[in-house]
Amino acid sequence: MSKFNPLIALALGALLLGSSYLFNQVLELATLPDAEPFRPAMQSTTTMPEDMPEEDKTVEDTEIAVLEAVAAPPPPCESIIIAVGDIMVHQTQFVQAFAANSQIYDFSPSFEYITPYLQASNLTVGNLETTLAGAERGFSAYPRFNTPDELALALCQAGFDLLCTANNHSMDSGAQGVSRTLEVIEETKMKAFGTARSQAERDTPLLVETNGISLAFLAYTYGTNGIPLPSGRDYMVNLIDEELMHDDIQKARRAGADLVIVYMHWGWEYRTEPSPEQKELAHFLAAAGAHIIIGSHPHVIQPMEYISMEDENGNQHRAFVAYSLGNFISNQHRIPGAVPTHEVQYGMLLRLHLKRDTPDQAAYLQDVDYKLTWVDRARRHRIIPLPPVNKNLPAPPSIPEAKWPEIRETALRLQERLDGFHPGEFNVPENESPPLPCAAF
Repeated sequence: MSKFNPLIALALGALLLGSSYLFNQVLELATLPDAEPFRPAMQSTTTMPEDMPEEDKTVEDTEIAVLEAVAAPPPPCESIIIAVGDIMVHQTQFVQAFAANSQIYDFSPSFEYITPYLQASNLTVGNLETTLAGAERGFSAYPRFNTPDELALALCQAGFDLLCTANNHSMDSGAQGVSRTLEVIEETKMKAFGTARSQAERDTPLLVETNGISLAFLAYTYGTNGIPLPSGRDYMVNLIDEELMHDDIQKARRAGADLVIVYMHWGWEYRTEPSPEQKELAHFLAAAGAHIIIGSHPHVIQPMEYISMEDENGNQHRAFVAYSLGNFISNQHRIPGAVPTHEVQYGMLLRLHLKRDTPDQAAYLQDVDYKLTWVDRARRHRIIPLPPVNKNLPAPPSIPEAKWPEIRETALRLQERLDGFHPGEFNVPENESPPLPCAAF
């Protein structure tokens, strides 16, 4: 064994010399300027020599721009949703809309003044409280509504993207009316929610993506005015059922919805305060995971509020509820013994500002404001946007001066009822600007 000792010593010596060399190389690299800790370009104090060639300066500028882009955090995702209340068409409306020369119905004058406000959003949604069952059934109004198809076109052109179709008039034209209403809405490239043509369609929540925020839209009604759903086709209209609503909300969240918006057809007609049942259902929906709850059916504006509570998983949860948005468009007016208040001519645009601060954070409702509206029945049922009202505000040019005192008094009362929320400015340029980016279905 001793004859191998010199060889072993020689090998060990070589190994030590190699390790020493490598160690010195590492030390030299560690002291080089390029080895300094990385600093984002926006913090860099590096200056370029005056005699640097122009092409090198261009390369340097490009590198700095790339580093700045990498270092800058992504902007927050934000989206504006406009929601409105009941869209109704009485006989006076479709008679006035008929154009004898062309033999078509033109509902567009009703939306002349309100269209810029509807289009100043990423997504606009309303409650369609009529059916589109076709001319062969005959057009009709209360108690069973059937409206010309041209209404859907006018709504689409005015800026609507989504229509809730679950309400007490969903079955006014029977099962065929439910199906055809959905077909007409889809032909105009809008989407509907709350009614369905199959069980699979009912069980698939409507998901809409707007500026990086995914929204689910659900809708339910207290009933269908005593008209039964077809045997074996309970799926055609969503009725208020706590187990069903809970499961739908959970399904929507599993499908990827960041926020769940629920339209509820509930309460008592012409009541200015929500009923105990509305309050209980709102708390139930919030506990089940709904984020925004929008009410219809009372035909008058009711209060709005936030509900803060623990959800069923013990997590803190805040939901927003607007108990009723009133009428967006109709021929309703005060009729002694039938309709007790002229507030049925008023509604509001509810503006919801949604936001997600960073990609890894949850989306949320940042703030809410509104704009009151009034239906001028004397001029083809035009929807007039009202400014934030005070006692000394003169009549806007679009409102008849003789009607202004009554409108101002009513608007002041409505603003007081909506205490805690403020009418927004809703600034719309005189030269109409292009609408905000549309949502994706």
